[in-house]
Amino acid sequence: MEVILDTNFIISCVKRKIDFIGRLREEGFKVLIPKEVIDELKDLRFNVRREEKTAIELALQILDSNEEIRKMKLGNKKVDESLIEMGKKGAYIATLDRTIKRSIPNRVIISDAKNDILVERD
Repeated sequence: MEVILDTNFIISCVKRKIDFIGRLREEGFKVLIPKEVIDELKDLRFNVRREEKTAIELALQILDSNEEIRKMKLGNKKVDESLIEMGKKGAYIATLDRTIKRSIPNRVIISDAKNDILVERD
């Protein structure tokens, strides 16, 4: 199984100190990161508070240093549209975005109660 990471999921995991890469592997996932999401993270660094910027910088280091994370390209559509399209085709999407979550059957989210990741299947 493969899971594709969304920007907000990555930032939230880093801020909550969740080892999302390790947990996703424990769940049996191969982790994919779209180049467009990496670009979003890089662009966000300049428009956020210091706390967010620190989390983004750490996220970029984690993603860059981990050789088991496969980088991929989504295409010419907007990131959210591409993630929804891939999710409808059966890919797992790790996101906190309400619109994306409602549009796809397989998702990975953060459980507030456990401060951990949670795999959901419709």
